[in-house]
Amino acid sequence: MLFLLAACQSDPALRSTRIGPAYYQLVADRCHVMDRAQLEQDLQALAERACPGRAGTLQNLQSRPSRQGSLFGECLRRGALQAEVRCLP
Repeated sequence: MLFLLAACQSDPALRSTRIGPAYYQLVADRCHVMDRAQLEQDLQALAERACPGRAGTLQNLQSRPSRQGSLFGECLRRGALQAEVRCLP
């Protein structure tokens, strides 16, 4: 039971990487995905946190293989989405 709870604590896994001046690559990875719009909302929220001012429009959205998973297979609808964002002044 403890393993099941531990596996879901990192859901969603959000990561931002600076790839240039005021330019970030964002990744949202979820164990339980309802639809693509849910991942896009995760990315938009991450963009707003990554940018000190305002976040621009998400660009270059691409599906990625999810890295979520566990020994017991509770991640039945996993998914990941990647995007880039330029921060606005």
